[in-house]
This record gives sequence, C-alpha cells and structure tokens, in this order.
Amino acid sequence: MMQDITREMGFDYFALVHHVDLRPFGTLNGHLLTSDFVTISDYPQAWIEEYITGDVVSSDPRLLASQRTNVGFGWDQLHEIIEVTDAHRRVIERAERAGIGDGFTVPANVPGELNGSCNFAMRTGSFAPRTNFSMAQLAGSFAFQAARNLVLRIRGLGVNERVQLTERQLECIVLVARGKTDWEIGKILGISSETVKQHIANARELYDVPKRMQVVLRALYDGQVPLSEMLC
Repeated sequence: MMQDITREMGFDYFALVHHVDLRPFGTLNGHLLTSDFVTISDYPQAWIEEYITGDVVSSDPRLLASQRTNVGFGWDQLHEIIEVTDAHRRVIERAERAGIGDGFTVPANVPGELNGSCNFAMRTGSFAPRTNFSMAQLAGSFAFQAARNLVLRIRGLGVNERVQLTERQLECIVLVARGKTDWEIGKILGISSETVKQHIANARELYDVPKRMQVVLRALYDGQVPLSEMLC
C-alpha cells in the first residue's frame, strides 16, 4: 500500500523509520521480532546497506530536522530548520550517489518513544512533487502509525492492550501535568488530597512506573489525554 500511494503521489521511494542505530540488527529487518521500532523502506538496497552499516542515522540532516518540527518539509528547506554542516552535506552527497535525490519528510515523534519520520524520496536528478506535499503529510502520518501498530502486533503487544485509567485518574493526571499539588487537585475536584494521592498511586501501579510525571507521559503517549488539555 505504501508503495502504491508513494507512486501515486509522484515519489519514487518511501522510508518509515524510527531514528535508531540499526547496525546490531543488519539489513534483513530482524528487529521486527526483537524490538518495538519501525524501519520499513523500499529505498535502493545499496543505500539501505550503506545507511545501516555506516550508521548514517546519527548524521542524517533530514532526520535531525524532523526532530525540530512537527510539520512536514521539503529537503530543500533543511537550512531553514537546522544549521547544515559539512558532515550533513556529505550524507546528502552519499545518498545522491546511491540514488536518493530530492524528497519530503513527515516527522512522526510520539511522546515516550524514539523519534521517527516518514520520508518520501525521488531518484537522483528528479524533483519532489511539491503540489502533493499536503497529501504526503497526511499519508506519512497515518502510515507511520500503521507501521508502529504492525510492529507491536508482531511482538504480541496488541494495540488494544493498553492501560485503562478511570475518569477520575485521568482528571488527576491532567491536573498534575498543569503543575497542581495534591491539595489543589483535591479542591478543584471536590475530593481529599489523600484520595488524589491514591488515584495517582493507582495509575502509577497500572503503568508500573515510580514517578508521577512518568504517569503523565505514559497517559499522553497512549492517547488517553490530549496535550492541549495538559497545557490549559
């Protein structure tokens, strides 16, 4: 499906990746059975092998730029997002020699996870279809989440097997994220501070984490509360 939509939008290649050193795993996607990160791509094999064995991920300017924004960007915009160094230019030149030219990157950064991105690329010498960047933004976002869910299922961690917090626990977590004390949360919700502590302790137990803020991050990561509520 990714290959089909990539071609339909006018791109030549795609790569859905978490930004992680793949050298310990090799080039055959064995990580799918041992880890919970995504690397799915139809880039030229020569570039895939060079990318992995040379740990290009640590110096790829496109991946670095994707960590500085939540909006998709054309690769000709890199200098607007990061300071492009000589090391970055060498990576771009290596990619061009391996057959990867212009492109578009969609950041896929989930709180509590490794940074990731969906990248659409052109053959060297071709230009990315700028009129389809909006569609690429949508397709890339949905595709990365689908790939992430696929990896979780392969590992037997079905996406529906998440912690189920009560409405009161979620209310307490949101107020913790806003910097409220147990006493303040109790006053806002009309319950005692001890009850607040118990709700938060129960949520920590469900997530098996020792800190209050870890509960906040896990609830945000799981999509149980939106970031906008925490920032009110």
